[in-house]
Amino acid sequence: MTVLIEMTSRDQDLFYWPKPSTHGMPTEYWKLAGEIDTLQARYIRLCDVEPIPVIELEEIDDQIKQLEKIKSKVYKQAMKGAYCEQI
Repeated sequence: MTVLIEMTSRDQDLFYWPKPSTHGMPTEYWKLAGEIDTLQARYIRLCDVEPIPVIELEEIDDQIKQLEKIKSKVYKQAMKGAYCEQI
């Protein structure tokens, strides 16, 4: 016994991918967080190299510290904006 389904009578496919959740943070914050994660992964990989490239590790560490400062500023601005919206 075969069952035939009329394809024209089916509802439209309404599937969509939702936008990624940003948890209320600006996209700039998440871009900085991604860059920091990438630099930290590079730092960890370079620690396994023999001889240890100290100069490169120091440069990466400085970049990470700079990006962390910028990320904290962006976070504070976002929180300040969220607080002002609640009032």
